[in-house]
Amino acid sequence: MMNPRLYTELHLLAPMLYVPANRPDLPDVIAGSRNLGVCCLAICLEDSVRPDDRLAAAGALCRALQTTSLLPRPVFARPANAAALEWLLDQDGVERLAGIILPKATVDSIHNWLELTKNLFTILPILESSEAIDPWGRRDLAQACAAHRSLIPCARIGANDLFTLLGGLRRPKARTIYETPVGTVIDSLIEAFSAQDIRLCGPVFDRLDDHSTFESEVKADIERGLFAKTSLNPRQVETVWNCYEPNQEEIEEAVRILEPESPAVFGLNGAMLEPACHSEWARRLLERKRIYFHRDLSSLADFNKRKGFESAMPDTK
Repeated sequence: MMNPRLYTELHLLAPMLYVPANRPDLPDVIAGSRNLGVCCLAICLEDSVRPDDRLAAAGALCRALQTTSLLPRPVFARPANAAALEWLLDQDGVERLAGIILPKATVDSIHNWLELTKNLFTILPILESSEAIDPWGRRDLAQACAAHRSLIPCARIGANDLFTLLGGLRRPKARTIYETPVGTVIDSLIEAFSAQDIRLCGPVFDRLDDHSTFESEVKADIERGLFAKTSLNPRQVETVWNCYEPNQEEIEEAVRILEPESPAVFGLNGAMLEPACHSEWARRLLERKRIYFHRDLSSLADFNKRKGFESAMPDTK
């Protein structure tokens, strides 16, 4: 019996914490006894695990899912390929997963994985294949996701694989991804996926000791409409949440824009505001405000019938 709970866009706006499946403390991470912050978990059975260790790591994940009484966060699994996905789907405990992450997504693999999962799991494609750097490929990927909107509420942008595809590059120090060739790809992906009304989630930042550049990149993500940045460390999760908080001026503008009696054009805080053009920005900003102010454990208990944003706040190191 597969998972009948399909996670919506709203549940996926929290940061996603990337966790290799071969961690010895994986049961504690999944059970919530490690302080990870309010996040979703991406349990990786792909690039972060050696090929000869993947089967054992997948077995450890399934055992943890079977033996953990409470899953306080949504747990997503990231199998390496279709064969690994088929094996995983046959195991006990897999019905407790919130969804499946599809690495190096292509149009063909999106349709294949939806067929393999019998449309019973949320699928999160990672845009990091050669199709993602091709203008026509990006369009086709966006259309494939839009064709299955109820199962693919958003797509995530890869980083390191895109750097590799663009000539074997690596993220330079003290630079956001938008100061690299991958930034151009991301902006083009935003165009293609916005045309299909599919949200995108920000890529990882692997310079773990450079907190100021990470914060700058998260803010640049948000300015582009990207949310739910994939994090590699709980300290990054905390930074993402801090960047989520709208300032009071933005909140005031959003509220005024959405007031039914607001004029067609008006000035506020030195800006010209037009509800006809700015209403979607206002709605999304207030949605972000609601997510941010309900990120703590107690109030999240009532948030959208508790679909998976519980937390504590540890460090996986």
